[in-house]
Amino acid sequence: MKRQIIAAFVLVAVLLAATGCIEEEPKPYSPELEERIGTALSNDSISGVSIRPDYLPREMFALLPEFPEDFYQMRSVVRSGRIVNLGEIEEKYWMQPEFFPNFEEIGLPLLQNPPVNRWGAYGYATYPADTVSTLVPGETLEFYFFMRSSYLVETYQGIWLETLFPSEATITTGASLLDGSKSVTQNGTEAAQYFTVEVAPNPFVLEPNFPIFRREGISKVKVLVTALEDTPPGNYIIALDTGQVPEEYSRQWLNQYLNLYVEGSMTKISRPYHQAFITVVET
Repeated sequence: MKRQIIAAFVLVAVLLAATGCIEEEPKPYSPELEERIGTALSNDSISGVSIRPDYLPREMFALLPEFPEDFYQMRSVVRSGRIVNLGEIEEKYWMQPEFFPNFEEIGLPLLQNPPVNRWGAYGYATYPADTVSTLVPGETLEFYFFMRSSYLVETYQGIWLETLFPSEATITTGASLLDGSKSVTQNGTEAAQYFTVEVAPNPFVLEPNFPIFRREGISKVKVLVTALEDTPPGNYIIALDTGQVPEEYSRQWLNQYLNLYVEGSMTKISRPYHQAFITVVET
């Protein structure tokens, strides 16, 4: 109601000035203040309504959940780290391509002007890249990350996530371990004896994200890490990386998707796709 009243006063002032009925008196406040008020009234954080910009054909998003009215607000609190448990986020948010960082900067230019005579076969990304947490011996840590098919990829990619215990790794985000450090060095063989790791879903298929976005083009991965009772206190690294899909699943998906199926293990980067930095503390 207040917005309607403000708009009415602005409209009246403009009409009177245009007809020359009165001479507008100088305002006791600056034009900049009016501009900031107008911005605040139209800002998503005030109105609570988000609208996807018209930067791609609407049909590209037809298979996804409806774009949430508060999408950008949710994305903001996730990226700032104010929501720690990513498992609480509804699929209507994380299935949107804008949920992933750099969509506007990297994804949009590729999608708006896709290369001619190019067929995207491989590629995927994870978000976030790192998890940093603490764990008490005998207890279980639950965390999540998201994995998506890369922009312009038109194949069904079979994904199998292997659990690794690297000898060293460094946190790539602004987070730090409990002692303030960002790097961990360990004996991977010894560390593997102290933890059990469960990953779900595993294996799974990432559907194509081009020329339309698909619901299974992004997968939410749940990880349960249990520290055994005799785990020594200290910092540990548990990594998840892509490996060879078990043959029974590979055959099934090959028969289902034919020449559109590829093994996700074909794509590697310089580090595992997700790394959990865990500080085991005494009770």
